[in-house]
Amino acid sequence: MSTTDDRVARPATGAAPSPATAEAAAPQAGAQGAARRRRLRPGQVALAVALPLIAIALWQVAVWVFAPREWILPSPVDVARAGWDARDRLWFHMQWTILIAVIGLALAIAIGSALAYVIARSRIAWLAVYPWIIVSQVIPLVALAPLLVLWFPPFVAILVLAVLMSIFPVVVAGVDGLRGTDRDLIRAARGLGAEESWTWHHVRVPAALPPLFTGMRLAAVFVVSGAVVGELVASERGLGALTRLTAGQFETAITFAAVVLLGLIGLGLFGLIALAERIALPWTRRATRRGT
Repeated sequence: MSTTDDRVARPATGAAPSPATAEAAAPQAGAQGAARRRRLRPGQVALAVALPLIAIALWQVAVWVFAPREWILPSPVDVARAGWDARDRLWFHMQWTILIAVIGLALAIAIGSALAYVIARSRIAWLAVYPWIIVSQVIPLVALAPLLVLWFPPFVAILVLAVLMSIFPVVVAGVDGLRGTDRDLIRAARGLGAEESWTWHHVRVPAALPPLFTGMRLAAVFVVSGAVVGELVASERGLGALTRLTAGQFETAITFAAVVLLGLIGLGLFGLIALAERIALPWTRRATRRGT
């Protein structure tokens, strides 16, 4: 028969947990919830794969129903066949586009991050430089392309267009991240005797990295558009130039194949930046460990 002490030690079934027990279980529950949210489910993977397949199927059905001429709208099968037959030609132009996009993205990240730091830290730069960064995106860069071709060699002109089109999200995200640092963190560092420069480099800069990576992911997409615009105007090589040539020669299937490759290049650069973010900022994705 149980004693009174035993009854006190063992709470009745269904009784509410004590505050201490709830507080101890909260991190564990949060970790499990975060892990469940981050884990891809089979249904989500199936949906991600099914949507492109459905789009391709609808495209094929539209070709069967409306029967357009092949030079107006080729079928997915014709695009795949033409892409395979012209794979050497596509690879020749694809290498040039990848080179422009990678160099342009690297320059946009380096220059954009430096500009964001200067603009966020200097009031003069905020008033004198930041408005011009915004104005540069209002002017259509396609209109600047002929001028850049006159001023620079073709490779440099294309590279400048790619950088101009992709640098804006890096600058804006970096400035917002540096100027939007949690004030409690800054006050805590100041209260511990940290100097202004130490606070900038050890508090503001790390706190600005997540939004900065967001801007870099956007830049990874925009840089491909900038490279294509430059190739359309100033180059005889690259997937952008290939689309101009093949469309003019009514080789529409190859044009579609080049467009598909451009999309894959953008996805690849976006994925590389996302992978770099996961490596550089592991604390943004890892759940709290069980019991800590």
